[in-house]
Amino acid sequence: MSKKISFRKTKAADIKELACIYTQVYEAECYKEKWDYTQSKKLLDFYFKLETFIGFTSLCDGKVCGAFFSYIKPWWDGKHLAEGEIFIDPKFQNKHIGTDLYFTMMKYAYKKGCRVHELVAYKKPASWYKKIGFKETKLIHLFASIKDVISRMEK
Repeated sequence: MSKKISFRKTKAADIKELACIYTQVYEAECYKEKWDYTQSKKLLDFYFKLETFIGFTSLCDGKVCGAFFSYIKPWWDGKHLAEGEIFIDPKFQNKHIGTDLYFTMMKYAYKKGCRVHELVAYKKPASWYKKIGFKETKLIHLFASIKDVISRMEK
């Protein structure tokens, strides 16, 4: 029996359920990121409240099963779809839902004037992004503890 998959714009009422799914996704993966429900909800609330937020929720037989959250950022060459979080409940992964959700977001962002989607990704999703046309740039992703930076600068 096949499942009916659909997508709709994310509603405020979706956030709590999506925060649970986001937490489950990171528990299932090996990213060394320890998300709990509270932090997941804070992140999704942050996106949702952005002035240029774009979000789509995926539904499997009417039940929330994932989402794609992003926002439009003004840039020197026009509008960019910035970063984003795409996550599908582990029970529904590998069923093409994420790919279809991503395609839905891209069509919508393009209609809104975005011509570029830029992101930073772990190796696992990066290989998928490359398959659909993403290219690596010369940019290097940098990360530092602010406390460490302050400590080094005080020396």
